[in-house]
Amino acid sequence: MSFFNSLYNSLYNFKWLRQQRDNTSWAWGYFFLLTFFISGLVVIPTAFKYFSDAPTWKARLSQELPDFKAQMSNGQLQVTGLAQPYIKKYDNAVIVVDTVSTGTLVVKQFVTSDSQVGILATRDRLEIYNPQDQTVKTQAFAAGTDFQADRNLVLSWADKLLNNRMLSLFTLAFSIIILLYLVVGNLLNIFFISLVFYQWSKKRKLDYKFKQVFTVGLFAITLPLILEQLNVGIPFMSLVWSLLFAVIMYWALFKSELPQNR
Repeated sequence: MSFFNSLYNSLYNFKWLRQQRDNTSWAWGYFFLLTFFISGLVVIPTAFKYFSDAPTWKARLSQELPDFKAQMSNGQLQVTGLAQPYIKKYDNAVIVVDTVSTGTLVVKQFVTSDSQVGILATRDRLEIYNPQDQTVKTQAFAAGTDFQADRNLVLSWADKLLNNRMLSLFTLAFSIIILLYLVVGNLLNIFFISLVFYQWSKKRKLDYKFKQVFTVGLFAITLPLILEQLNVGIPFMSLVWSLLFAVIMYWALFKSELPQNR
């Protein structure tokens, strides 16, 4: 059976979905091909953006990074070569370095927008403000931690991290993470919804086995899985897609032509 034929019918054909209840081997193959296909649609545009933007990022860093020297000794950070407080603002982030002030600095005093990430480095700690949950994470510098860094070292790190080999490895890791997320998350969704409908079918005295209900679910997840990737940004949308999946299962199992009792 063709993948695209199954994809097409899985979107709307409830009777076809019910008829696949014994087509278990292809259902698993279709499900894994579908998640692989969807993960590719997510990863490929992101990968192209990273590869195309990497030279720009390196050039911008080389232009904007000042000639500084940083030294960490016994949990105390000292930065020279910067007029401090050093404040660098971007559209969605603000970076502050101040290792000379004697007063207490907090990262939120430098954040000017609800969507800005804030990063503050002082002589003894690092603070990061997350605008999504409006929390501040503080990491004190541990005593006994010693290192030195300067402009040349940072540019060297950037060149190594943003070369084609590292970007390819990042893309591979990102692909695996997305694929695992789609597979595990949707299999759990299919399992629990199938369990509900299997119990429901027993009460309605329909001759469905759990394996058959689950097999139908492997096809019926198609539309919710595709719509989930739209990232509409509305709260509780994952619940909406689960409800949509349940509706599709209901129509496929109970409202299309019903199987004869055996």
